Amino acid sequence: MSLQGVNTDASIAASLHSLVASLSPPHIGEFPFSVELTAALLAKDKLNAFGLMEPLSVEKSGERSVRAYGIYPKASFFNHDCLPNACRFDYVDADTEGNNTDIVIRAIHDILQGREICLSYFPVNENYSNRQKILFEDYGFTCACDRCKVEANWSDEDKEGDANEEEVDMEEDSDEQMEDTGVTEGDSGADFPHAYFFLRYMCDRNNCWGTLAPLPPSSDGTPSRIVECNVCGNFKNEDEEIVTDTNDEDGLDLDD
Repeated sequence: MSLQGVNTDASIAASLHSLVASLSPPHIGEFPFSVELTAALLAKDKLNAFGLMEPLSVEKSGERSVRAYGIYPKASFFNHDCLPNACRFDYVDADTEGNNTDIVIRAIHDILQGREICLSYFPVNENYSNRQKILFEDYGFTCACDRCKVEANWSDEDKEGDANEEEVDMEEDSDEQMEDTGVTEGDSGADFPHAYFFLRYMCDRNNCWGTLAPLPPSSDGTPSRIVECNVCGNFKNEDEEIVTDTNDEDGLDLDD
């Protein structure tokens, strides 16, 4: 019960409590949960649960449904940033032995000592207005990260299509975009400071919008040059700039 949560809708808690109580085995006697406890658990679930998503479907224009929710107490302590330095992977559909409901948090890039490790609570291509709406309605706060501070000063027209249009422009000519904006890695003073993030760490597969993070280092500690998308599962060799699919026979051999 130590996870954060704010009770919001008492009617939903009452309905759920009544439903669960009706399913309680007779030998238990009086249902041990109060309506107040049910409400508290619902509030904590809303703020801390992680959605386990169905696989990416290109035919559905990248839309993904949540197949289940899970509470991961340690992972719930990660705060949000609209330009995260870490991202989450789940392997529900992986053909592996053991528990496939585990989630893995990987750093997207090197993180300075003392810097907070943050995730994005939604795909990073969301525009400013949508991000603020989601965060306030679902998590109860207004984001004031570096990216939001920049985009808050953009015109309403810019905000409406910022992320999607940025991605399209970058795919057409990423080198030209970087030159025109004068953006370099770590250039937080530019008008478009997150251009580098989208170019380097966003998956370029159509309708994916996933985030790329390196695979774990080798047994001798050598950092991997292979990055994986946390949405579609594609791999990219940072040296060769080749995007591949794990099921593509002509794709990148990760054992090389």
